[in-house]
Amino acid sequence: QFVNAAGIDSPGLAGSPAIALEIVRLLQSAGLKLQKDPKFNPIRAPIITPKDGWKGIKAGPVGKVTDPKQNVVCKCEKVTEAEIVTALHRSLPIDSTQAIRKRTRAGMGHCQGDAENYNCECRVADIIARETGLPAEAVGRRPWPATSSLPRRWLNDEQKEAIDAVSKKAELQFK
Repeated sequence: QFVNAAGIDSPGLAGSPAIALEIVRLLQSAGLKLQKDPKFNPIRAPIITPKDGWKGIKAGPVGKVTDPKQNVVCKCEKVTEAEIVTALHRSLPIDSTQAIRKRTRAGMGHCQGDAENYNCECRVADIIARETGLPAEAVGRRPWPATSSLPRRWLNDEQKEAIDAVSKKAELQFK
């Protein structure tokens, strides 16, 4: 039994509860017998802990701060090692820095995990490897460079002309 909810015209998260209810209704009408999971807890504790500036947390070279609750792994977003470890030990498996990024915001600040800044992506990858037992090279990372390491933000005129030429060539092929 399968319900395809892909390609829906929805605003995403805002429409998700209504979509879930409709899918449950469809599955029930198809004969699925539903049972409540007695272990399910609908109230999930947040991973991200609100900070009061830098009070109680510290940033420094790897290994300098040993208390995971104080050790800042991502300086821009003030994400601590403890928050990353908490995310790793939740029910959904994590094997990449991007998965941690979505759960804790580590690497989502203005530097985007840039190695030249605080190198938080490598710090996060090391924690994932340590906590999951994966080899460090097996931890997934972003497939693109950090935003701040890109040589420029906008296309130059030569690049725009090259794109126009490719577009015109494609247009001619499909006429």
